[in-house]
Amino acid sequence: MKITKHLFYYVLFFISTLGYTQSSILIKNAQVWDGLSDTVQPNTSVLIQDNLIVAVGPSIRAPRGAQIIDARGKTLIPGLSDAHVHLTLTEGMQKIRGEAHWMYTALRAGVSAEHFLQLGFTTVRDLGGPVFGLKKAIDEGLVPGPRIYPSGAFISQTSGHGDSRNPNEPNPYWAGNSLHPIDALGWAFVVDGRTEVLKAARENLRQGATQLKVMAGGGIDSEFDPIHSVQFTPDELRAAVEAAEDWDTYVAVHIYNSEGAIRALEAGVKCLDHGHLLNEVAIKLIKEKQAWLVPQAYWIDAPADFWAPGQDRIPPETLKKVNIVLEGTQKQMDLAKKYNLKLGFGSDAYGGLGLESLALTEFTARQKWYTPVEILRQATSGNAELFALSGKTNPYQQGALGVIQAGAYADLLLYDGNPLENLSVVTDPKKFLKLIPSGKN
Repeated sequence: MKITKHLFYYVLFFISTLGYTQSSILIKNAQVWDGLSDTVQPNTSVLIQDNLIVAVGPSIRAPRGAQIIDARGKTLIPGLSDAHVHLTLTEGMQKIRGEAHWMYTALRAGVSAEHFLQLGFTTVRDLGGPVFGLKKAIDEGLVPGPRIYPSGAFISQTSGHGDSRNPNEPNPYWAGNSLHPIDALGWAFVVDGRTEVLKAARENLRQGATQLKVMAGGGIDSEFDPIHSVQFTPDELRAAVEAAEDWDTYVAVHIYNSEGAIRALEAGVKCLDHGHLLNEVAIKLIKEKQAWLVPQAYWIDAPADFWAPGQDRIPPETLKKVNIVLEGTQKQMDLAKKYNLKLGFGSDAYGGLGLESLALTEFTARQKWYTPVEILRQATSGNAELFALSGKTNPYQQGALGVIQAGAYADLLLYDGNPLENLSVVTDPKKFLKLIPSGKN
């Protein structure tokens, strides 16, 4: 099969998810990077049966009736993954709460999922939002998109980063009012105390969460909580961890500051997202606990509209928070490199359709600290190790993710160029990405 336009092969992906192509595909004459090694393996073939890789080697005979794709020396790598997305947050939270119809929001989420796939992200971890229906639709082949590890509703304390009520909206648990329709749809659970945290955690798990997302400190795009604030008591955090562990999974927290990070780690949290203000004490504790850190190095260069999606300007208080966070990024990444932390690749690229492409700039930003192959491992086999913390709750146990080996999922990308030598091959998919031959989930 002649390799020509990217769009043609994206269509091939979409058709294959619906089960209309032949069940066997042989990709031959490729340079293969397996997601683990330091180099590519030239003149290699990969045989795919349905949605799994069944053989990898220099000479593989195609089964009768198999579709054959001649890579002609191009580079085949595992599908990329993003460990921090919000597919349903394609508009500002206040607009979603006050104006948007749920169906409109859902359709925008589907477009966002397709955008991530077109960029080369075949798996994402969604860290907050009612994404369960979209996951089901993608898994069934109804719409194109990546595999999704969903968290469900944000779990936030009153006044925490997930408490997005407007100033005139009373606390329904305190004032005896009904839940806001958006909260009732599973956007956020605003809870206080061990009992309420347990209920929120268990409700997310009931809906199909593969991990829990808890707000452990102040945020940027939230009105009432300063960046330095520490959120949830140790006992409340332990309640979330206990509920997750009972389901054989884990808790990831939103946190920037060191005090909140240390509290979360001591409570048993296994993944810290953001962490831009972490000091050496907190970083060393992450290493000691063998926990994960998912930072966003590219935020230093992100455009202004990334911080205030849908607004004409960044409000002064938001800009102040942005500047506080960005000031710590260099030190955070220096320490993460120094202590060789388990670093997940997660962009938090949300806020408007089209902003998904910012996820690719994280590859460029991390080159200040890591080599191209180290970054690619973080975005493939490394993230797969993080996702596997979901244990028996993991919805994708038929094969391995993030690697090219027998028994792994056939989530593959073919590039015209070698990304281990030049990461611009990955960051410019319109030019270099030629094939996404993933099978049905």
